[in-house]
Order: sequence, then C-alpha cells, then structure tokens
Amino acid sequence: MNPFQHLDWADLINHLERLATCEVSREAIRDMGVLPNEEMALKSFQEIEESQKILAVGRRPTMESLDLYSTWYERLKREAVLKPLELKDVRHFCIEVLDLKDSLSAMTSRWPRQMFEDLMEARGPLSAIDQVMTASGDIRNDASETLFLLFKEKQDKERHLHGSLDRIVKKNEMTSILQDRYVTNRQGRWVVPVKSGMQHDLEGIIHDQSHSKQTVFIEPQEVVAFNNQLAHIEGEIEEEIERLLTELSRYLQKHVLEFENSKKVLQHMDVRMAQGQLAQQVHARPCRFNSERIYLLNVRHPLLILQNDRVIPNHVELSTNPQSEKQPAKHILLLSGPNAGGKTVLLKSVGLAAHMARCGLLICADEGSELPFFEGISVAAGDDQSVYKNLSTFAAHLKALTQASERKGPQHLLLVDEICSSTDPEEGAALARSFIEHFDKNKVFGIVTSHFGTLKEGWSKESGVIYGRLEYDELAGRPTYRLYLGLPGQSLALKTAQSIGVPKEILDRALNFLHPETQARHRKLDELESLKGETLELRERLRVEEKQAKDMKQKYLELVTHFKKEKETWLARAIEKGEKRIDELIEKAKQSAENLKATLDFKAQLPLIIKTAEKTSIQSAEDFARAYPPGSVVYVTQLQQEGIVQSAPDSKGRVTILSQSMRLQLGWQELSPPTSALKRSIGQSVSKFDGGRSGAATSGLGARYERSMDLRGQRVEEALREIESQLDIAIRNGEDRLKIVHGHGTEALKKAVRTYLSRSPYVRKWKAGDGQAGGDGVTWVELAD
Repeated sequence: MNPFQHLDWADLINHLERLATCEVSREAIRDMGVLPNEEMALKSFQEIEESQKILAVGRRPTMESLDLYSTWYERLKREAVLKPLELKDVRHFCIEVLDLKDSLSAMTSRWPRQMFEDLMEARGPLSAIDQVMTASGDIRNDASETLFLLFKEKQDKERHLHGSLDRIVKKNEMTSILQDRYVTNRQGRWVVPVKSGMQHDLEGIIHDQSHSKQTVFIEPQEVVAFNNQLAHIEGEIEEEIERLLTELSRYLQKHVLEFENSKKVLQHMDVRMAQGQLAQQVHARPCRFNSERIYLLNVRHPLLILQNDRVIPNHVELSTNPQSEKQPAKHILLLSGPNAGGKTVLLKSVGLAAHMARCGLLICADEGSELPFFEGISVAAGDDQSVYKNLSTFAAHLKALTQASERKGPQHLLLVDEICSSTDPEEGAALARSFIEHFDKNKVFGIVTSHFGTLKEGWSKESGVIYGRLEYDELAGRPTYRLYLGLPGQSLALKTAQSIGVPKEILDRALNFLHPETQARHRKLDELESLKGETLELRERLRVEEKQAKDMKQKYLELVTHFKKEKETWLARAIEKGEKRIDELIEKAKQSAENLKATLDFKAQLPLIIKTAEKTSIQSAEDFARAYPPGSVVYVTQLQQEGIVQSAPDSKGRVTILSQSMRLQLGWQELSPPTSALKRSIGQSVSKFDGGRSGAATSGLGARYERSMDLRGQRVEEALREIESQLDIAIRNGEDRLKIVHGHGTEALKKAVRTYLSRSPYVRKWKAGDGQAGGDGVTWVELAD
C-alpha cells in the first residue's frame, strides 16, 4: 500500500493530471516521483515560476497533438509515405510548436529562452503541408501545376459527360424505361437507373443492381468513351497526388530529429504549465532547503483550497539544532486537541508540503518557508488492516511504527496519526511514549497526534518533543484550527458530548468517574490555556502587524521609485517639446531683437518652469473635486476670465461654472488656478511670438495634461458630435493629442469613431492603445498643427 495515499497525494496528482492538455503529459505526471537531489528540486521550482509568467502573458498553449505524435513519427522514421490524415496530425503539431514559440518569445530569462531555442522552426514544414493540402486534410486542387490541369480537365470531361446523360434521361422515349430521371455513380462510372426487365431496351453496360432488385444501373454506350477518359484522368490524378505525398514525406523526413526534440519540449512545457496552474490555484510558493529546520509559514492543505473550503493557515517550526542552552532543539511535534479540531489536516498539510518539495512542486506555504530535502517520509495513519496478511488495524499500525523506528537523522520525516490508539488506553499510552522517545533519540523530524492524556505531560525540557494544540473556541463551541506551540491541548470529549446534546446526568456521572489526577490535570490545563492563549494571540497580532508594516513600506518604496522614474521621463519629454516650440518661435522673432531676447530668456528658464508647474498638476476629476469644491474661483480658458465653481465634476468630468452671469458646463481640464501667475505669465510671454495661440496650450491644470473623453454608453451620433466639439476646443488650445475611450461592445462605436477620425482635417493620425495604454478599447489621436 502506498503510504502517501493517507496524505491525499493521489487526489492532488489526479487534479494535476486534469490540468495537462495531452495524455502523454498526464502519464508523466502519474509517474512523477522524488527528484534525485535538492538542486533538481530548486531547478524545478524556478521552471514552474517561469511557466506562471508565461501563463500570465496570454492564453495557455496546448499540446494535444502529442497524443497522435507517435503514429506518424514512427512511420516517418521508417521513411514511409504519410497519408493525408497523418499529415493533418503533423500540421497540428507544427501549429502547436509555433504557438508555444510565440508564447516564449517575450520571455528573457534563461530557461524559457532555452526552450525557445530547442523548438524547431516549424514554419517551413507547415508551409510545405499547406501547399499540398487544406486544413481539413483534403488535397488541394492547385497543389501542383500538373494537378491543377488534371482537375480542370476532369471537370470539363464530367461536364460533357453529364450533359450527355442529361439528354438521355430527358428523352421522351426513355420515360418508360428509366426508374427515375437522375444520374449516379457506380464503381467510378456514371450510370442511369433503369427498371428491372427493361435493361434490354437501353444499349450499354450493366454495373450494379439495387437491393430491392427493382433497379438496374446501366452505363449507356454513348458515354462509355467519356467514362473511360475520366477513369484515365482520375488515375493520373492519383499518381500525381501520390507523387506529391512522397515528395512531402521525403522533405519532412529531413526534420525527424527536430520533430523529436520539439516533442520533448512540448511535453516538458505541458507538465510545467500544469504545475504552474496548480501553483496559481492553491497559491503555492517555492521553499528553501535547510537540513536542520522545518519552518513553514502559513502552511495550508492544497485540496481544501481547491474545494474552496475555509482554510486556516498555521506556522510550524521544528529544528534539530538547539537555538540556545535555554532553548533546546525541538524536532518532534506532539499534537493534541479536540476531535475534528484539525490535527490530521495539519499533519497532512506538513506531509504534503515535504513530499511536494522533494518532487519539485511549489508548496502551499508562504515564501521564506524552509524544509529539509527528505530522503524518506514514513506515514502511520489511517486503517491499514489486511485480511490477507492477518493484520488487525492495531497490528498494521505497530508494523508501520516499527519501520519508522528504524529511520535515523533529520533527513527523515515521521507522520503518525493517533499513535497506538486502537487498544487498551493505558498500554497504548505506554507504548506510544516509548516509540516517541525512540524517535527523539534517532533525531528524526516527526509530527504525532494523540488523545492520550499521559502523553500531554512528563516530557523534560531537554527532550526534542514540543507540545502543540489546535485551539478550540469554548464560547462558540467549535474549533478554530489554529496551532499554538508549547502547550498541550485537551481532547474535550465531555465538552463535545455536551455540545451535541448528551444528557446532563450522564455527563455529571462521567465527571465523577474521572481519576483525581485527570481532574487536576484538566484544571491545570484550563489555567495554562487561558494564560498561554492570551500571550500567543498577542504575539500573533504583533507578527501580522509587523508583516503588514513591512509590506506597506516595500510598496511605498516601489511607488516612490516608479514615480521618480516616470517624473524624469515626462520632464525630459516636456523640456524637449518646449525647446522645439521655442526654436520655432525664435525663427519668427528674428526681426525683433527685444522679443528674441525675451524668448531666449524664457527657453533658459523652461526646465525650472516645467518643474514648478509639475508640482501643482491635477491629474483627474477626483483631484479637481478635492482641490476646487463648489464656491472656488478658477480661471476659464475659453473666456480668458475667472469664474466660480458651481458643482463637482459629473460622470463625464464636466463642471458647472458661473462667470459674469453666464452659466457654462466645461470639462475640468479647461479650467486652471486663478492665482497661477507663473503659468499666465508664461502664456503671455510666449503669445508675443505666437499670436496668442500658445497661451491656451499652457493654461491647463498640469504640465502633463492630455485631453481625454469617455464615449462608452453613448449612441454613435451623440459620440461623433462630442468628438467634433472636443477637437475644436483642443485645436483652439494648441493641444497636440487627444485620448478617446470607447470600449469594445459590438465594435460599432469603435468603427464609427475611427472612420470619423480618418476623415477629419483636425487629425494628423490616430492609433489604437497598446496593452499599457488602454488596449483596443482606446484610440489615441494626434492633432494636426
């Protein structure tokens, strides 16, 4: 019996198999075992993480063609001529190779690049196949010039032959002879249906008879020559097709080694991507290998995650290396707690993590977790009784414990569920303690669960045994599944009985039957649990808060770094653009020495001006609403005067403004701060050389302002009117581009917008947004000068 069946390993492998796309990969997953060393496991971790990056880029490449690979590949190796159906399978293989290469092309790290290089260049074989046959597997009529001419000749002959047959069946004198007025094909010859017994009235060759014997199919004598010619042409067509298939097969045979190498890559990638998908689904992470320590952060059971169950993560820490004289090595965890409290789940979670790691799979624990690369994992759990071997449940359990007792050293992990429980409690507890002491002596890592009360005390500080309890919320009357180290847990049999409705008189009598020492131990454990619980809860809370603080600090540092890089890029662009514009103004100002000097001074101060303006930039309608609530004074660019804000921006970013008895609705982008003397002075200075046009260009709410409009949900006519209006405003303001958000929908709006832009004299060019700029649901417009 496989010991890992008790760890739910088979169920995990079954799920992993379903994530593969071909049976060849599923078989490889079923045969997956322990890797030779930890270096191979670490390499596997890295490849699985890389496969997750590939999956994140686009859709998951499939390798379904591998299930039919061996059929055509073996025939190709034997230099056989492939049939059209086999060539169809080769074509499918080439397409999947190209699909995988496309997915790998964007990757820059070593392993995916190596996989990319190992894949064949399949465009040549694919093109050769497509030249001969269609995607459905039919031979193309134009596969060669000879074949094209033969098919054309065949069509001409068939047309003449059908014309002759149509004339025959339409003759009035044939009405009494023919069974029906149609022609058909029998044994490759075109024939007419004649009533049985009337065949002597039509000169020709009998080819077949209907099942009912009522119809005889006769080839009329006058079309025999046409049929003979057709048969000859069809023979030539078959010969030409055979020649083409032979030539194509010979060409493909030159790529036999490349096919085999690509097949290995496809299978390897299919397995890795299945493992990557599993890791994504169960939030698995790589671990580090440490021969002296088990350190699992938030370890979880993967199958519970897949079942969408509420999973409580736990920290498990064991070590064979003493931390200090006061803190000796603790390498055996003795778990206790109530029934259905999560002991077995935790044991399986640790066991699965250990086995997954040595098989090269990412584990269900947070990054930073550590495990030994275990040489052996011994499991004594479940019912292993065997009728054929005359073993009871208890005898089978003892046999498993005996085998586990032979393991020595931290490279072995022992997992024992309910140690020695299926026998007399007193004898079972004594035997259990003896086994645990032996495991401790052998310095193995171990997790043991038990309800025996005598095992919950009496362990010296120098022993390698540490208590662990699964918490039980007595107020709620249910387990919390949280692990607390250093304190044994109570089995709570009486409390469980009380919660399910056992009569009080039975419970009271049971309490009286308890041994005085047991009653005293219960009281002592209650007190310890209360104090220990408060301490551990506080420590856990501090640990969570510390992690959150570290995460927030890291996120903040990343945002600061990103902002600085982005700021430098935008400033450089703004300066370059401004200097270019000023150079144009200088050319216009050459006739005026005074204006030329003012422009040159302005150009010299441009970087400082842009940096100053950038500090006060407003980037969104939300920013505007916070900066300018109703009642605030703003500068209205269109009117060249100030106004009072009457409302917050609506869903389209429009703001109601009152200016000299006029009430207007304007986009927030068309408004600027009233006290921005710097910006207005810039506009006035530049307007001397630009006829006033540049003032509008600098009057926005930020140096990096770009006009944006959202048309989603609008009708085509309404959207085009708004585009026309915004283009007018943008041209008047001297803006250089416009962002239009139209979404996808039925694509009617997108097509109408882009058609309008293609014809507009205001538009120099437009382009669809890329993945970083909104995708195809956004169109960027570059305005004409």
